[in-house]
Amino acid sequence: MKSFRQVINMNCRDRVEVVDITSKCRKALKSSGIQEGLALIFPLHTSSAVFITDSDSSVALDYRDLQQKLVPSGIGYRHDLNDYKKNADGHLISIITGHHITCPVTEGEFDFGTYHTIYYYELDGGRQKEILVKIIGE
Repeated sequence: MKSFRQVINMNCRDRVEVVDITSKCRKALKSSGIQEGLALIFPLHTSSAVFITDSDSSVALDYRDLQQKLVPSGIGYRHDLNDYKKNADGHLISIITGHHITCPVTEGEFDFGTYHTIYYYELDGGRQKEILVKIIGE
């Protein structure tokens, strides 16, 4: 079994952003040469996440808005008392969202439906972040 590792660098200016990273992940998959297997898309930060939803970005933005209502910032989270970044909301939203995803690979492509899109969800932006793409298979 082969394995392939690539890091995607992200530099989001806004504290909270949703970015379509499907093409970057497809590029990593193509570089791997793996035809059958699994791809792990794994942010290397606990205040970010990745998720899959419809290619219509309004769904991803609606999700972002919903999460901001469910987990508002600055309401006295314990982590904010201990950390100068005051980013507890970002950590909590990452947990609720599901930090990472695993995607099936068939015939050298993600085995997706027509509208599946991979989004990176930045929850504490303003600095460089990394997303690990780890692909295993044959």
